[in-house]
Amino acid sequence: MQNNDRANCVRILLSHPGIDINIKNNEGRTAMMDAGYTSLGVFKQVIKTCNDFPADSYGKVVLCGNSGAGKSTLTQRIFGQQDVVEPLTAGIIPHQVDSPYSNMIIYDLAGHHQYFSSHSACLEAISLNYPAIFLLLQDLRKDPEAMTKEVYYWSAMIDGVCHKCPQQSSVIVVGTHADLLTPEQLKENMSHLQSVAKMAINHEILVHVLALNLTKIYSGEMDQFKNLLYRINKDVLSMSPPIPMMCHMLLAFLREKLPPDTDAISLSDLLVYLNGDHDKMIEADSNTIVPLLKVLSDKGLILFIPSKNPLNSWIVVHKASILKKVNGALFADPSLKEYIRVASNTGIVTKAVIKKIFPKYNIEMITQFMIHFELCQAVDLSQVETNMASDGSSSSDLAPLFFFPALVNVDRPSSTTVPKNSFSWSMIVKSTNQFFTTRCLHVLLRRLPSEFALPAVQATSLHSHITPSCDVWSRGIKWLSETGVTTIVEMSETFQSLSLAISSPDKTDPKYLELAHSVLVVIKKTCQEFCPHLEVLEVISCPPEASSDHSDDTQVELSSLMKALLEGDKSTVDVKRKKYVVIEEWTKKDVEPCLSYLVGVSPFMVPFSSATCDLKDLMNDIASIIPAKWRSVGIQLGLSSGTLDSIQSNNAGKPQACLDSFEQVFSTWEKQGPSPYNWNVIIDVLRTPAVGEVALADELDAHHSKSTQSNTPQ
Repeated sequence: MQNNDRANCVRILLSHPGIDINIKNNEGRTAMMDAGYTSLGVFKQVIKTCNDFPADSYGKVVLCGNSGAGKSTLTQRIFGQQDVVEPLTAGIIPHQVDSPYSNMIIYDLAGHHQYFSSHSACLEAISLNYPAIFLLLQDLRKDPEAMTKEVYYWSAMIDGVCHKCPQQSSVIVVGTHADLLTPEQLKENMSHLQSVAKMAINHEILVHVLALNLTKIYSGEMDQFKNLLYRINKDVLSMSPPIPMMCHMLLAFLREKLPPDTDAISLSDLLVYLNGDHDKMIEADSNTIVPLLKVLSDKGLILFIPSKNPLNSWIVVHKASILKKVNGALFADPSLKEYIRVASNTGIVTKAVIKKIFPKYNIEMITQFMIHFELCQAVDLSQVETNMASDGSSSSDLAPLFFFPALVNVDRPSSTTVPKNSFSWSMIVKSTNQFFTTRCLHVLLRRLPSEFALPAVQATSLHSHITPSCDVWSRGIKWLSETGVTTIVEMSETFQSLSLAISSPDKTDPKYLELAHSVLVVIKKTCQEFCPHLEVLEVISCPPEASSDHSDDTQVELSSLMKALLEGDKSTVDVKRKKYVVIEEWTKKDVEPCLSYLVGVSPFMVPFSSATCDLKDLMNDIASIIPAKWRSVGIQLGLSSGTLDSIQSNNAGKPQACLDSFEQVFSTWEKQGPSPYNWNVIIDVLRTPAVGEVALADELDAHHSKSTQSNTPQ
């Protein structure tokens, strides 16, 4: 075997997960020996690198909780340190724990609400395939109502971050400041914390609820806590997918062979260094390197920031440079020493300002990080309305511009009112203890201007403000289309309802219906992505003339209206406050936007039966074509990991396990899934990168369109 062939064989072996180069065959030979490496030089090099950089031995531990709960103090106790910690943490502080008991990457999250959205964005990147352990710290000195609210919030964040990971994460709830309570207070507050934790957190991932005295480095309860943490970390690692041995080699290269003080490097530059490496153990090819970088990032050992052009991707070797210094300063509370006034109250930031604030870091890396994690939206200057400033500045002096929803610090304008006779839709959280996350709101405020090509800013000197045709405030957005359609999307102050109001001078205008439908799709998709298990009630406002007593504020549950229409009931539907609506008095312009979204077509153009009767046939076709992807489809439909694990367990060993699993996934989706049960959703799921069946989705979409057209009354 030639040397090049031998090297390629070794690369193939090391690039595949689960390969054990120590295993010998019946003849006592290892795979490395069969590749031609009878001398142990290369073999020993690989083994040494794997031992020195054991990438697969690190678990991820995330410390979360409100400010003052003791997260940074607990981090020090895990290290066995007694140092005085900074009273307020900024951003996310990563720590690497190398212990004979268990290796961990610890992420200490700042507890200020200004960081909640960016925390979620960063954690999403390290929770794709390898689960984490979440330590939820709760200050036991707080009153029961405050404890309940905080536990429910962090539970929602954990759920939103981890729901796409195929393996379940684990949660330990830690009550802190126990030393400041009397025995009676401690017993009462811990009882409440345990009760709330069991209600708020999925029982399949809630491991333990305990109280800790963080003033002591060494104590029996601290030793018990550490042993519990180490044991869970080992259990999580044992169930995690194996990683390619080449990951060890790449991690060693990143930490040992790059120039000193390299915080981040582009992929194109990394390939240059790999080409110049005399060992040539790692192939300098983006198709080989990118999957390895994604694994290392998901393990928490680096941060990989992908780009449409792989060569423009970035590898952050020292994560603190982004997670603490950049993230910590951009979204800092004014009370923190890291606080810098970055943006105007409208959340508009210029690239020049970002570069000035972070002179030590590559500006392209920073902006790519912010855009990829949907923390901001780059503004298309072709859509900017420009006024010349008094000093002669123009938009070219300020370009490029970025819009940060999390930095918007203005209230709803007094002039922003919902026009009369608007089509109004709301999504209301069922439980008083649950709510939409700030991450969901900020991504929605970022996506809407992008999706509908809104003119985002009007530049004037060094200050920017939203144009008259588009207003954005801290919890909502309003815009006016070229055809005169007014759209308002707003989150309630309690984060327990999300509403859409849309009005048009002409409700028969097809563009009005199309816009209402499109906005609903963006809202629902965003909520399903970031609040996947939130139980909500959808309602639409009844036009006054359709109410039995002509009330102006009657709302109808969408499910009741759909049921009445589907069953052919032309009389009444239950609504709030025991009022009734006569279906025949609902004109199609009032309800068509919502109903057309729910069934995928307009119910006034196609009979409901023809729009829904063949949905089960569609699902049977999908199951037979891609049976092995039942779990990926289930995840995208919003089913929990626990539900999918149960389905897998029920069908293990069956001759048609995948097909049966698919059937149960679709059945669960129909009965209790968070996504609407219709054609549009399943076709969109097939198009997601996680499922990757774009061609199949296009084929089914074309078939559905042809079917609905053939059923349209002539």
